[in-house]
Amino acid sequence: MTQNLEIQVSVSARTDAGMKRPANEDAFLVADLTTGRSGLGPEVSTHTMGERGSLLIVSDGLGGAAAGEVASELTVKTILEKLSESPLDGDVSASLMDAITAANQRIWKHAREYPEHAGLGATSTAVLVRGTFAYIAQVGDSRAYLARGSRIKQITKDQSYAQLLLDSGAITQEQAVSVPKNIIMQALGTSPTVRAAMTLAQLNKGDILILCSDGLSNKVESDEMLQAVRESPSLSDACRCLIDMANERGGEDNITIVAARFDGEALRSAVDGAAITGTFQALETASYSDDVMKTAADYSSRLAEQRAAAIKTGVFSAPSIDASVANTNDEDDRDEEKDDEAFAARGSGAKVVITALLVLLALSIYLVYHYFLKQ
Repeated sequence: MTQNLEIQVSVSARTDAGMKRPANEDAFLVADLTTGRSGLGPEVSTHTMGERGSLLIVSDGLGGAAAGEVASELTVKTILEKLSESPLDGDVSASLMDAITAANQRIWKHAREYPEHAGLGATSTAVLVRGTFAYIAQVGDSRAYLARGSRIKQITKDQSYAQLLLDSGAITQEQAVSVPKNIIMQALGTSPTVRAAMTLAQLNKGDILILCSDGLSNKVESDEMLQAVRESPSLSDACRCLIDMANERGGEDNITIVAARFDGEALRSAVDGAAITGTFQALETASYSDDVMKTAADYSSRLAEQRAAAIKTGVFSAPSIDASVANTNDEDDRDEEKDDEAFAARGSGAKVVITALLVLLALSIYLVYHYFLKQ
């Protein structure tokens, strides 16, 4: 941080069960790591950033019943604990990655100790703001956006089945709307190891970071988020407005949002409408198992061949799928191999993800088939 210059943080957050779910399995956390305070009290909702920085987290629990709620709470608590203990002079991105790893291990261990919670997991988008930089770690499909002047940019990439198909070229952006968005490629606690995506963004004066679960991003467009945070009397009103908007549009999922505005002389001024892309960069990319990636690549290649054939003949024949996909669990300790296999047989979350992947692959073939019939 620039010496003798301060950064003021104004933050608000809100979570809602939505219109369909019986319980709320989302969780969020806002903390001033320097003072050790967390929550939305006046000491945190408006505070001067200290040397340890400010922490913002949104986590979406998976697993149903109480399991998802347990996973999301373990996520936010573990990340807070680890970052509160991390060395001040250490590498910030490494400290955040270590905290994500610790949360993954804690949830994985919990599921092994409580078989009735087998399959639980959580997404997480965690932002550690230290000085003029925001370090964003992501696992799953919760999102982070950066609003600057009249622009807004999604600065995380969904680790989802739909995004994987897009990246592999198996589907187009137009076809992506027909693919379910709630199948994710990795989550905290569903395998012994996880590799979060890490992004670094440099903040300007007046920037607003928005973190949200997919209950919001699936219902509200980014330009609507920008309008809410710019035109509402306060960030609290903006959060309430956006959750109401998601509920009005169905509210099928839990909805959570954290919004934080940064100001102060330590931050450089940004011209309204200034580009956002040049101020953030990827530090780490998420990594999935080789088996999952190979399956997606093979499917993409075969689908491309069938598309080419369909253009010539007018007949689309869907490629077959090899269902013999290996378990994506990576064993950290071979001495625990038998225990891990037994646990997986009771309902490993990783196998649930892979099973869902195969089902969705079949669904995509069906959708693409009908797409070509309409051409």
